[in-house]
Amino acid sequence: MSVLPLFIIATTLIFVAGLIVQGSTRLKFCAVCVAISSTWLGLLGLRLAGFNINPMLIGVLMGESVVGIYYLLEKKVPPAWQLFRWPYIVTMTVGVYFVVGIREGAMLAVALLIIMWLISVGIYVFRRYPSFKRIAERLIACCRDW
Repeated sequence: MSVLPLFIIATTLIFVAGLIVQGSTRLKFCAVCVAISSTWLGLLGLRLAGFNINPMLIGVLMGESVVGIYYLLEKKVPPAWQLFRWPYIVTMTVGVYFVVGIREGAMLAVALLIIMWLISVGIYVFRRYPSFKRIAERLIACCRDW
């Protein structure tokens, strides 16, 4: 059987099991998140154990987790911290790229991420000054006002 039908069956079973656990306990969690993250963790473990697992599927699933965590953080963090959305998403994308085994451009990527985070932290720290405040407000509003 091909990978995609197995993926659909396995993740659906994990999702349904998550819904059952969720409905029969007081645990609060996202069944979709559990299904996706447990699938990529399992596939990554199998790949690290030497099984021939396509890293593209692992990367796609990890990307879904990155976006899921992004949306969770967006709901939970103070509005001022939302100016870190872009550095977060880029950092996590680079992290997924590295986890699936691609290392090309690693040094430059890490250097650029450090610069991006330093600039973002600088904007955050000085956000009370008018010129920085405008930049911070635009960064925060980018996803909210479209």
